[in-house]
Amino acid sequence: MIRRAAATFALMMLAAGALVPAAARDEVAPVREQLRAELANAAARGRIPGAIAIIAKGTERLVDVTVGHSDIAAKKPLGHDAIFRLYSMSKPITSVAILMLAERGKLRLEDPVAHYLPEWRDMRVYVSGELDDMVTEPVRRPVTIADLLTHSGGLTYHFTGDTPVHQYYRKYGVMRDTPVGRMSGDGAPARTLRELVARLSRAPMLHQPGETFAYSYSTTVLGAVIERVSGQRLDRFLKAELFLPLGMTDTGFYVAEADLDRFTPLYRESADGLQVAETPESSDYRDPARLLDGGGAIAGSADDYLRFAQMLANDGTLGGVQILSKASVDAMFTPRIALAGFGPEHAPFGYGVLLGDAESEARGGLPAGAGGWAGSGNTWFFVDRKRRSVALVMTHFLGNGEGQAAIRNALTSAYSQLVRP
Repeated sequence: MIRRAAATFALMMLAAGALVPAAARDEVAPVREQLRAELANAAARGRIPGAIAIIAKGTERLVDVTVGHSDIAAKKPLGHDAIFRLYSMSKPITSVAILMLAERGKLRLEDPVAHYLPEWRDMRVYVSGELDDMVTEPVRRPVTIADLLTHSGGLTYHFTGDTPVHQYYRKYGVMRDTPVGRMSGDGAPARTLRELVARLSRAPMLHQPGETFAYSYSTTVLGAVIERVSGQRLDRFLKAELFLPLGMTDTGFYVAEADLDRFTPLYRESADGLQVAETPESSDYRDPARLLDGGGAIAGSADDYLRFAQMLANDGTLGGVQILSKASVDAMFTPRIALAGFGPEHAPFGYGVLLGDAESEARGGLPAGAGGWAGSGNTWFFVDRKRRSVALVMTHFLGNGEGQAAIRNALTSAYSQLVRP
C-alpha cells in the first residue's frame, strides 16, 4: 500500500507507488474515475485549487482527468489547456539541453564551469564563522558541469536552510525574484541571469565541489553555460532546439497577453486555507525582460510536459524526432549521488532527476530505474523507462501538506493499478 506521505519534499518525491499487474481494459474506467473522485474531493475540501493528472503507456493515455478550479474566487473551472508555473520541473528540461550540447561536442560534462564562465575562477568555500566574519578556503578542484547536473557543486538556495551561507544569499540578493522562499529583509534579487551568475561567483560555497548533494541554483548556472556555448539566449535555444521539435507550443519563460486567460493564479497553503500568492496579471511571467532561470522559471501545459516526459520514456525520441541518444538518456538516469537534505532518507540522483532503485520499489517508492522531479507549485512527474510509461500531475499551489499528499497518493495509486510491472 502507498504510505501516507510525510510533510517533506523528498519523501513525497519517493512516493511513486508499488506496481501490480496491469488492469484489464474494462478496469481502466473504474481506476480513472476513482482518481477523478479523489482529486475532486481534495479540491472540494479546499486542499488543492484543481489539478490535471495524466498516466500514459507508450502513446496511449490510460488516464487524463481535469478537476477543480483555475481561479477559486471566480469559480473558473480549470481547463485542460491551462498554463502552469513549472518551477523546478524546469530543471530536467535544462539538464536535457546540456546533454544535447554534450552530444554535439560543444562541451564536456567534466569541463570546469569556469571554462565557460570565467567569473567562476577562484571560488571559495565556507569553513566557519558567522555571516559578517566568515572564514573561507579555496576550492580543492574546480566546479564542473557534471557537478551542476547533480547539485554537488557547492551552491545552495536562499530558502533551503539558515547557515551563514544561506544568510549571505539572502542579505546580498543571491536569488531571482520569485514568491518561493522570499522573506522581508531579503536583499534585492538579481534582475538578469548574468547578474545572478556573478553574485553566485562571489558568494561563499556551502561545501567543496563533489562532496554532497545540496539543492541549489546549479541548474540556473547551467542555463548561463548554454547561453555562452550556443551563442543564443536561453529562451531562444530551448524553443528552437527542444520545445518546437517536440511540439511544446505552450512552454516557455513568458506568458503572452493572448494566453493570460489560461495562466493559472498561484495559491499558497495557510491555516485559513488556500490564499492567493500571485495573480496572472501581477506575475513576472508577463515581463519579457525577466531573469531566464532554467532551474525554475519555465511555464507550460500538461500536454506539453507529457511530450517531454514521453521523449525520455522512449529513449530520447518522440514522433520520429530525436532529441537525445539512448546513451545520453541512460546517463541521465544513472545514479550519481545520494539526494540529501529533504528528509531522513537518501535516494539516488542522476543528471537532473531523482531515481528509483530496488529498495525504493520494494518499499512502495519509485519503480527501479524510474526518474522524475517536482516543482514548488506542486507539479510532479516521473518516467518509468522500463515500461515506457509516464505519470504527471499539474496544479498551482505552494505547500507540502495535505494537498500535496492527496494528489501524489491518488496518482500513484492509479498508476500502480494500470501499468504492467
